[in-house]
Amino acid sequence: MLYRKMEYLETMELRQKNRTALFFAIGIAAIVVIMVTMVWPFWNLIPQYVTEKVKVVSIDQNGCYADTSDNYLVKLTGCTNAKVGDYIMGTYDVKIKQRQGIYLP
Repeated sequence: MLYRKMEYLETMELRQKNRTALFFAIGIAAIVVIMVTMVWPFWNLIPQYVTEKVKVVSIDQNGCYADTSDNYLVKLTGCTNAKVGDYIMGTYDVKIKQRQGIYLP
């Protein structure tokens, strides 16, 4: 009988340790979910491309810089045939405007 009580107590202690570990793991998971969605929203890393008519401002060997309709400077590739001042159809990531807004005063 004493053996059964000892076995029962050991089982209860083991269950309590498992509950504590589970509670700790759930707490860490909740903190990670909050950090990912609120503090550092990962969906900003997924590009959202838009194509519009832009004005070429500068040209280099890798492409060109163009001014969008709302006065954002964007880097375009594959526009080496354009000249400064030309209007071309350019495709760029529209979220670059949000990212620049964070760092600009």
